[in-house]
Amino acid sequence: MEIKILTVRLEGSKVKDRDIPKIRGYLAERFPQYLELHNHIGENKFNYGYPVIQYKSIGGVPNIIAINEASKILIDVLYDMKEIDMKDKVMNILEKGYVLKTEELKTTERMIEYRFLSPWLALNQANYEKFINSNSGERVEILKKILTGNILSMAKGLGYCVDKPIEMLIKMRPVKVNYKDRKMIGFKGEFMTNFIIPDYLGLGKSVARGFGTVVRVKNGGFM
Repeated sequence: MEIKILTVRLEGSKVKDRDIPKIRGYLAERFPQYLELHNHIGENKFNYGYPVIQYKSIGGVPNIIAINEASKILIDVLYDMKEIDMKDKVMNILEKGYVLKTEELKTTERMIEYRFLSPWLALNQANYEKFINSNSGERVEILKKILTGNILSMAKGLGYCVDKPIEMLIKMRPVKVNYKDRKMIGFKGEFMTNFIIPDYLGLGKSVARGFGTVVRVKNGGFM
């Protein structure tokens, strides 16, 4: 299956990872009519489908990614935007770089290595207790199962029916994450799977906010 991915790079002020939700919040507040920008349905209800607009910090530069039809929305809202008010500071947009690519999304016959650029939020309240009460071998299996489920959820959300079992190898380390002013455990590291994931798409919780961003490792050293 092929999907279209529009990446808009906002050249100007450098930002930190914690600034990315502020950019998302600004666009959501200014353009509430576009559900794809914020996934809020209203009355504290959310659209829990795979986000088709995702906000990233790549090398300290804000990038916004839109998938398929959402690219039209992103072009519309950013067309004449010169700055973004992040409450504690204003980010001036000096230049916008637009890149539109057609990418594959499918299972493959070989294992491909990927790396998490930003922390992967794998655990929720239900599986956190199970994870911390497990030994190291069991923890690896728990994370493999969760990551496999994340890939299946992404594929389903983008309209792809996975036609063979997902295989998974992982090499992860825990990292501390400050999420909505709460301390959480995330994970950084590498994994190998028989599924093609386009660069900079996210896996796991809060991918719209920049968590779980994945890139393919060109010269893999996983083993």
